[in-house]
Amino acid sequence: MISIINSLNKNIYAMESNESSTNILGLQALPKELLIMLFELLHDIKDCMNLSSTCRLLRSCMAAVHPHSILHLAWASSRTFFRPSPHFLCTAVAAQVGAWARESDENEAEFASGMPMGVDHIMELALRHKQIGLTLERIRELYEMRFSVINPISDLIDKCVGKQWYATPNYWDGGVDDAATIFSQEDILIFFLATYGELFGPDFEPFLDSDLSSRRTLKVETRLEFVKYCIPDANTWRFEDTEGARLPDGSLDPRRAIFILPGGPYHLGNHYMNAQAIVWLMKSTRWRPHWEKARRDAGAKPDFAKELDVQYFNRGVDIDWKQNMLENVMQCQGLGALGMIRPDTEIAERYRPKIREWREKIDCLKVEPQRVQICSYKTHEYPDLLGDLLCISGDIDH
Repeated sequence: MISIINSLNKNIYAMESNESSTNILGLQALPKELLIMLFELLHDIKDCMNLSSTCRLLRSCMAAVHPHSILHLAWASSRTFFRPSPHFLCTAVAAQVGAWARESDENEAEFASGMPMGVDHIMELALRHKQIGLTLERIRELYEMRFSVINPISDLIDKCVGKQWYATPNYWDGGVDDAATIFSQEDILIFFLATYGELFGPDFEPFLDSDLSSRRTLKVETRLEFVKYCIPDANTWRFEDTEGARLPDGSLDPRRAIFILPGGPYHLGNHYMNAQAIVWLMKSTRWRPHWEKARRDAGAKPDFAKELDVQYFNRGVDIDWKQNMLENVMQCQGLGALGMIRPDTEIAERYRPKIREWREKIDCLKVEPQRVQICSYKTHEYPDLLGDLLCISGDIDH
């Protein structure tokens, strides 16, 4: 690759040092389509950036490179420029993978059936389907989100269920109000939240807009497959041996069954409690106030009147079904939307009208969207991350 770039640089220098020359041999004599093909032969995204920086002509050619090709170059650099790998790039393409899965029953079946391989399966689908890709503009957005969303929200998560949470003085003696032993991968919890939102967030729309009620959504069972394998948790693969995973006739509920494949998230066992950590996060007294403030700043208060809900009451949260839906729709919109809880930022300002819109639409609903019983727990037909997590991994005691 370096030799190609050096050769190109020599040609460029020769042309630019004698612009009045009638000799048109060099890059400018080549069809633009051929120059674009050069980018298809590169090893990774760094080569792509180096080549595009050699001259204006190649920079303009790079803008025409197919997004799917850029995705492959980014994937080749994922352990260097897109850490943590594969979670960062998986989040980046998840919305496109979700859109592809909604195109047909066959696509959704393929999407769900490969879930035992975890997030690697999502990346495999993205790399295989030409319509899924990344643009340079999207890569720049992702880079900026490192500082505007990923780092600050990850820090907040760490204060709720990570190392900073554990470091609270007198942790087990009243230092925190929700002390528990939760060994999670706190540095990638944000990507679990974000990927769920990117994949399933669009499925709220048919529930909030009657004109879209016929739009195809992903099945509850598909969401549960994602939660089982893409948010791996020690309690998930142990849970299938408990009564909580059994149907009334005593048989294992297939929605709770775990398939262990070589290279999958449970192949060598899994000692992390990622699903439990997100459950704990979503009920945390250090997490919830940020979302309450976002609603208040958006003018989407007051919260809906609270009525007892046994499932949520058991978690120490007394919540109305409309309030539950509003909190779900806010938290399940993908990576960029997590920044709506950072006050006085462009993202927070941008989402304020949307938060008001969500509340108004939910307030107009007369009947709670259908719930789905999964053994002793329930989730909703609409994307319900907390409900999905409880259905698959159960809850833990303090």
